[in-house]
Amino acid sequence: MLKRTELPGINAWYGVRFAELTAGRRFTPPRPAEGQLLASRLAEVPVFPQLPSRLASAMGHGVALNDQSDEAFFLNVWAPTDGDALPVLFFIHGGAWMSGGGSMEWYDGAAMARQGIVVVTVNYRIGPVAHLADPSAAGLPLPAEDLICALHWVNEHISGLGGDPQKVTVVGQSAGAWYGHLLSTVEEGAGLFRTAAHLSMGTRTPWDQQRFTEVRNRVKALLGGRDLQDAPAAELLRAGSAGLGNETRPLGYAGSAFLPTMTARLPAGLMDPKWSARNCHVESVYLRNTADESATFLFNSPPEVNATWPQVDEILQSLDPDHIPPGFNTSALSPYRALVAISSWRQFQRFPAELLQTYEQAGIGVQYSDFSLESPLEGLHSGHCLDLPFQFGNRSAWADAPMLAGITDDEFATISQELIDDLTNFVMT
Repeated sequence: MLKRTELPGINAWYGVRFAELTAGRRFTPPRPAEGQLLASRLAEVPVFPQLPSRLASAMGHGVALNDQSDEAFFLNVWAPTDGDALPVLFFIHGGAWMSGGGSMEWYDGAAMARQGIVVVTVNYRIGPVAHLADPSAAGLPLPAEDLICALHWVNEHISGLGGDPQKVTVVGQSAGAWYGHLLSTVEEGAGLFRTAAHLSMGTRTPWDQQRFTEVRNRVKALLGGRDLQDAPAAELLRAGSAGLGNETRPLGYAGSAFLPTMTARLPAGLMDPKWSARNCHVESVYLRNTADESATFLFNSPPEVNATWPQVDEILQSLDPDHIPPGFNTSALSPYRALVAISSWRQFQRFPAELLQTYEQAGIGVQYSDFSLESPLEGLHSGHCLDLPFQFGNRSAWADAPMLAGITDDEFATISQELIDDLTNFVMT
């Protein structure tokens, strides 16, 4: 019997265990497990080991920090009081494959649950503790295996908490949307959810075996040759960060750190819109981007902020036409805004736009939305992650976020309700 926390109009269940490591070994596939922490708020639920987010200069760190654990296989649930057979929103957090957690107070699901749905947030392995596992021994990358295990828990148990296991929508943001897209196109995810929403999907290509081997060998050397399975998490995080090396980042490119490596079941065509349309097993898909995705990665980077038109022109001349935003016109832009527009299209917006077209042609229900509110923070514009506080409607959890400074409470409440209505209506219908 799970312990619930009573909130106005809803019940919440915090720190529900859905999996555990096999024999306590870090890189093992998740094994289904049961149990619950004695937690009365999200901040009391651990997340997986991680270093501070590189986006903290825009997003802040959060007003309450979670403990970290290699065994943070926890999910959290919010449901209307006395609800029965309600649609379920299963949220997969982002964080550039490196940070975040479904148990961070940023992702409190209460506001969306009050719309008449059940909300589930989930932790999954990230950074070195996820991506230094031997890919040759895996079917899908370990984070995807974690998420599949959590979805099985939802299918087996959510009816007892007011949800309908036949009406599950997977909603991912950034790296979480990449995993949502993966699970919506592979047979391991078939039957576990009905619809999907991809918010600001990170459209990155997985590492190949060579890149994985190079990084893993450097990390192992930094740890003195010790087994990565047993190194303390804090040491593994430091070595993992150093082991990535100092690769040169092209001007205007929002770089990634750790990424999943190709495995036996990870499709080579995952980032091919035509392949995706042929293999998508969900009924309908909701897509959303912010207008200036890459600005969150570039707004405090001097090379981009101080870019010149000759540099922008050089980039444009090197690109294929379909890598340039449709209708791109530099006449009203600064060099910085031009770089942001090019990067946002190439790294975040182009693939969802192509999915919209190919899914429509394949008869898959699909809708697209954009988020264009601009942050008062100079240079951030409508950057990546700016929509998240509004989507969850919990400004107090983002009190230290510079990107929200200057937005009035009334403006926040109005825009938040619009986003909540838009996404929950998709989940409900």
